[in-house]
Amino acid sequence: MRFFGRLVWSIISLLTITLAMLFATSNTQIASLQLWPLAGSIDLPIWVIVLGALGAGAIIGGGLVWMSVIAARANNWRLQRRLGKAETRATRAEEQLQATKQEAAVTGQISGNTTTQASADAGTQSAGPDSALPHSTSPILPTRQ
Repeated sequence: MRFFGRLVWSIISLLTITLAMLFATSNTQIASLQLWPLAGSIDLPIWVIVLGALGAGAIIGGGLVWMSVIAARANNWRLQRRLGKAETRATRAEEQLQATKQEAAVTGQISGNTTTQASADAGTQSAGPDSALPHSTSPILPTRQ
């Protein structure tokens, strides 16, 4: 695939150079360029003026594209840094959640007899380690049973 891309690029470049050479040999007339703030004028062949303008446009356009690529890369680097920080925070949060679950499991095992007995006295069922978590009182969210 890379060979095919290079072949196409080479053909396009060769055609462009051929067209530029044909244009230069066909347009040998002299044109006079005058720039308003300057007093003099420059006499150049038309092909120099046209190909010079095309070259200048290609260089300026390439510079603009290059600057936009640099801006996109800077944005990419910034987002990668933010993603790394977010991944670090997520890892810490998962570790804290695991520690909290282990602590709740240990606490539930130690005082499990008293909470199970109190739940039985109240007429409700114990849901295991998650029973120590508070129940939702939101009118929108359903409560856990």
